[in-house]
Amino acid sequence: MTTQQCDQLLDYYNGHLSELEKAQFEKHLKSCPQCQEELHELEQLMDYMPFASDVVEPPKDLEDRVMAGILGEEKRTANVEPPAKKKKKTWFLPSVAAALFLSLIGNAYLFSQLEDQDEVVEQATIDQVVQYVDLAAVNGNARGTASIIKQGAQTSMVVQASELQELSNEEVYQVWLIKDDQPERAGTFVTSKDGKGSVVFKFNEEFTKKDWDTVAITLEPDANSQLPQGDIVLASEI
Repeated sequence: MTTQQCDQLLDYYNGHLSELEKAQFEKHLKSCPQCQEELHELEQLMDYMPFASDVVEPPKDLEDRVMAGILGEEKRTANVEPPAKKKKKTWFLPSVAAALFLSLIGNAYLFSQLEDQDEVVEQATIDQVVQYVDLAAVNGNARGTASIIKQGAQTSMVVQASELQELSNEEVYQVWLIKDDQPERAGTFVTSKDGKGSVVFKFNEEFTKKDWDTVAITLEPDANSQLPQGDIVLASEI
């Protein structure tokens, strides 16, 4: 194999190429008799190479033993003059067998690592929805929701809204958490072109301790409002 694409044969066979690389290699494969032949030999070789489906830890000296066996095989075959059609295959099969075997060992290790990684990710992303409310429109036809989510020791509020009126100049939408008519800022957002907006607000210790009774969204003239100045657009008790 002399081209970079030919060198991708094993990665293609083992499914290690990206979708783009796979498509490029398959295009190359259609016009490369050498790759076609070697791919066919790989497929034949796999019929004679049973391997365990369970993920196991390979012996530390396995690679050395495999390579020693291959070198011995190549030395034994070096003194024999095979027929012209068999010459390439005599060299190719032992080498590919080693590469494929080592690739399978690598796959077993990779799969075990991915399984452990998936388990860690799954454990790390378990969220508990503490409260969920639909926000009622006060002005206009806007719609929205507010969710209070707990993840480990962190509590956050996710607010999403749609069908909001278009903003002008420096206007923004401001989210407020209210306790006994005392509002606290809980995020600022602007809308997309289709009138949608959202904000994720992480509670600090002070916010976590309070028993909030209302969540509201107001239309503010700018992002500097420390207290609500504009009209309430959406609101709900929580």
